[in-house]
Amino acid sequence: MTTTPKLIKTELGTEKLCICCGEYFPATKEFFYGTGRIKKDGSHSLEANCKACYKERFKPWVKRCYDVSHRYGVVV
Repeated sequence: MTTTPKLIKTELGTEKLCICCGEYFPATKEFFYGTGRIKKDGSHSLEANCKACYKERFKPWVKRCYDVSHRYGVVV
C-alpha cells in the first residue's frame, strides 16, 4: 500500500493534500481554514479539508442567496 504525502514542495511553495477531494492546494489560509493552534515552529496549523470541502461537509445548510429583495419589502 502506497501512501500519498500530506505536504509536497513545488515551485509555488508548500502544497497540502485535502483528505476529502484528494487535490493539492497551497498550504495557506486562502485555501484551508486554521485550526486555532500554533505549531512549535510558529506556523499556524491548518484543517485537513480544503475550504470548499469543509463547507460542503460541515456546513451544508449554508447556501448563498443574492436575492435580497425580501429585506426591503419588494414584492416580485
